[in-house]
Amino acid sequence: MVAPIYIIATLLGVAFGLGLFGKKMNSSAGFLSLLALGFASFISLEWLAGFWLYDRAAEYIYTAGFQPPFSINLLMGKEEALFTSLINVAGFFGAVYLWDKLKKIGSNGYVTLMGMILGLNVIIMTRDLFNLFVFLEISSIATAGLIIFSQNLKTIAAGFKYMLATGIISGILLLGIIFMYYFTGTLNIDDFLAVHSLSVKGFGVAVFFVLISIVLELKPFPANGWGLDVYESADSGIAALISAGTATASFFVMYKLLPLGTPQFHMVLAGIGLATFIGSNLMGLKQTNPNRLLGYSSIGQVGLLVTILGLSEFLGDRTTFIAYSILISHFLAKAGLFWISGIVKRSSIKEWAVLRNNRLLMILFGVFVFTLIGFPPFPSFFGKWDMMLQLASSNQYFWIIGVLLGSLLEGVYLFRWLGYALKLDNAELPSFEVKWNKVLPVVVFGAATFVIGYFVSSIHPYAKVINYIPLAVALAFVLIDFLPVYVKNTLAILAMAYYYYYLYPTLSSFGAVFGAIFMVGGIVTLIAGYAYKGQRRGFYPFALMMFAGLIGLIEAKTTIAFFYAWEVMTVGSYFLIIRGKKSMPHALSYMIFSMGGAYLMLAGFAIASVGQFNLDMSTLSHVLVYPTWVFILLAVGFMTKTASLGLHIWLPGAHAEAETDVSPMVSAILLKAGVFGLVTLFLAMGDQLIGGDVSVIYLLGWLGAITAVMGNLMAAFQEDAKRLLAYSSVGVLGYILFGLSLMSHLGWLSAISISVTHFMFKSLLFLAIGGVVWRVKTKEMYRMGGLIKRMPFSFFSVLIGIIVLAGLPPLSGFSGKWIFYNAIMMKQWYLQGALIFFSGIVAFLYVFRLIHTVFLGQLKDEHREVKEAPFWLLVPQYMIIGVLLYFSAIPNSLLKPIGKIITPYFPVGALEWTGQHATSTYGYWNGLVIFYIVITIFLVALVWLIINNRRAQKVKQFNIVFAAERPFKPETSHYAYNFYAHYRKALGILVEPKITGWWEGVAEWAHAAGDKFRKIYNGDGQTYMVHIMAFIVIIYLISFGGF
Repeated sequence: MVAPIYIIATLLGVAFGLGLFGKKMNSSAGFLSLLALGFASFISLEWLAGFWLYDRAAEYIYTAGFQPPFSINLLMGKEEALFTSLINVAGFFGAVYLWDKLKKIGSNGYVTLMGMILGLNVIIMTRDLFNLFVFLEISSIATAGLIIFSQNLKTIAAGFKYMLATGIISGILLLGIIFMYYFTGTLNIDDFLAVHSLSVKGFGVAVFFVLISIVLELKPFPANGWGLDVYESADSGIAALISAGTATASFFVMYKLLPLGTPQFHMVLAGIGLATFIGSNLMGLKQTNPNRLLGYSSIGQVGLLVTILGLSEFLGDRTTFIAYSILISHFLAKAGLFWISGIVKRSSIKEWAVLRNNRLLMILFGVFVFTLIGFPPFPSFFGKWDMMLQLASSNQYFWIIGVLLGSLLEGVYLFRWLGYALKLDNAELPSFEVKWNKVLPVVVFGAATFVIGYFVSSIHPYAKVINYIPLAVALAFVLIDFLPVYVKNTLAILAMAYYYYYLYPTLSSFGAVFGAIFMVGGIVTLIAGYAYKGQRRGFYPFALMMFAGLIGLIEAKTTIAFFYAWEVMTVGSYFLIIRGKKSMPHALSYMIFSMGGAYLMLAGFAIASVGQFNLDMSTLSHVLVYPTWVFILLAVGFMTKTASLGLHIWLPGAHAEAETDVSPMVSAILLKAGVFGLVTLFLAMGDQLIGGDVSVIYLLGWLGAITAVMGNLMAAFQEDAKRLLAYSSVGVLGYILFGLSLMSHLGWLSAISISVTHFMFKSLLFLAIGGVVWRVKTKEMYRMGGLIKRMPFSFFSVLIGIIVLAGLPPLSGFSGKWIFYNAIMMKQWYLQGALIFFSGIVAFLYVFRLIHTVFLGQLKDEHREVKEAPFWLLVPQYMIIGVLLYFSAIPNSLLKPIGKIITPYFPVGALEWTGQHATSTYGYWNGLVIFYIVITIFLVALVWLIINNRRAQKVKQFNIVFAAERPFKPETSHYAYNFYAHYRKALGILVEPKITGWWEGVAEWAHAAGDKFRKIYNGDGQTYMVHIMAFIVIIYLISFGGF
């Protein structure tokens, strides 16, 4: 293996050579520099491979042939190999990215870059404290030089502030080194570690000076204004090197010097890191400059890493895994994002819609965003998971809350940025130039996120049980995204069908029910995809990703596998939702609530793991600490997907603005993920008590009943047909939550059967109304009307759907009402039951409005030539209608199997079946007889009408008098707008958007707070120096309890 000293020799030799020959070497300076950086990368990677594959021993390198203290010693161990590899790879690809800029600058630019990389390598490997100081200075000077190579006022000012700040920091560091040498007589770090407990206050102060200087290099809040100005003003290629290179090296220095600090300082360090993580992300909320925004994110991520170091006492032997997985994710993603920013060259994140002109960069931008936030399959997902579990096992709940809050804040502005890039208009934005040397580093780092993510999962002790096959199939569709829709749609349906065939024998209990909803439902809704033409790029990978996540939920045997699948499902559904034309704000709302819910689940799973020997889902059945809190955290997390009242505000817009076939996917199928989570939770943990006497499930029962009423009321007052159906889902999910909360056989029978029928009738209605919108080009019901003759098949679909939804006989919705009645009587929840049945009356109001305003009444002039919905939208509708009619006529085909699944858990109160005749404690019901009776009455009435009206004169549209006048336009006689104005006067106060307003107030407060904190960064270098000195004094007082 090549000796590590050749990293230094090569970089130093080439840099001196270029400097010595000056302009004579300009033509070949770039190639020589790339060769030098490539060779340095090879040495580091070779050593890293040797440590990893062959478990070789660490090696000391001594300069000048002498032992310390007469020489400087370097160490190449496994950690040094990793960090030098990161630095050198960043340097190599950074040089590739900066090729044009450095070529324009000349050999001086290459010399400065290699000086920076050389300095970072040495500070990683050195075991000599003064040597550390020297090469920190070298790297700082080189970094400042790279910053000011861009000749403009902002970069020169930023470079000057950078030199001021690093000058003060270096002075503090040198002062600490001098006093440490005074007390110990050595500069060797290993010697310091041997005597770090020296009981002399002066030595402790000296150590403090050394450590605080390294902390300041990491740009802690609020002493980091100079760093933010650098990120904003420097060339994006240089900013990438500072974020990925300098920050990484400084972090490692803190890692190897931290053992010198006291346990008290460790906690102070953790506090500094957490304050930086939360503070930076809070201030990033209102930032619109992309590079400064990335600066906030970079400082915040480094703050999280500092927090991890400070909490190493609680993280134990998982500290290294946690830190490295998050660090590498930050390293790859932040470098990639800065590089993309340099390619796009836009001063506002709202102008990043231009990125859609380059599909590859758009994909990589999304990859880096999800990597930073910590979604699977990227390394940071596993790091954050382990961090939460370790903190929970040590009862460090304050830190859990802080880390998750900071992560949520970061997600808000990153997903807002991603939404701008995906959805804002880019027609008037000028295109940007894409050069191969700038794209290559981005592609390499983007691919590395997946490779390292897979590697991290392979070494994680519990990640090996995760089934990656469905996700791999979804990602494979990215490679065939150029194919036409009908080919991809067919392949997607075949993939789903095959996997369901493979999985079906392994499914049991509730997994079988929800497996059918997720997979059979997915196949049925995918059939509608044949209605689209062209390629429909981006749809199928994310549709299958969502279904892969849903499949993973029912396959999950461990909590990490469940959470992994939940996050995969969220990613896929986000990209499906944001495809809608006006869906950008709603997709952002969806992701914010999804992240919030996921973090609550993460905290719940972490607390549930305390004292357990494994992460099996069965551990939820015997939670050892804070079981009530675990239950609440998980329940609220699941309810963000079921859109319970208070957590519902994302749903109406997300479902209403989605594409025609996406709406049933997210409304009829995706919401059942939350239901499945609640089923799993309720069965595992049962009821929990607050304060020893207040039942959590009882409170959830009230929440479900109120959600049903409010969801249906809000639906009744909508003018948008799809928004009406979206609010309807809120109401139906309220029924399901209420049924589960009854914790009885009939309560669960109603909840699970409604889950199945809701999938069917909501898919039916969304596809039918979606077909209408497809043809008439509007979702506003008052702009429709009289479409029964133009779209009869869609009318029949809506008719069947609303009969089921309203719970009218003879269809299956009526059986749900009857079971609900019996369950409520047995539980004696009369007040909640009254709300449930009142909500059913309200449901009838909005379903009548839906069919009347769209299909009945007067046909508009512009709709006289409207055609029926596309054939492929009708096919899944009539498949669903056939199943609904079968379940309605033969109800025990659905209810009896579900009852058998429920009986082992709730044996008391089950229905007794005799054929289609069901008997309960409070009565009996025969669905088949009711079906026959209603159909017979309908046919008799129909025949009577035909016979008696056979000679009736057909009245044409305007052969009428309306309000004593003959109407001249359909709009004047079609009553549809503000349909329930009289009810709004009485009940409108109940549906005023108070909850939405409250959440908007929270968001506004957070943005205002972040904006307020940002004002401390006024751009004045002297002020920033005061911040640094004040920071040192305050941290000193906290660490030592005074002077």
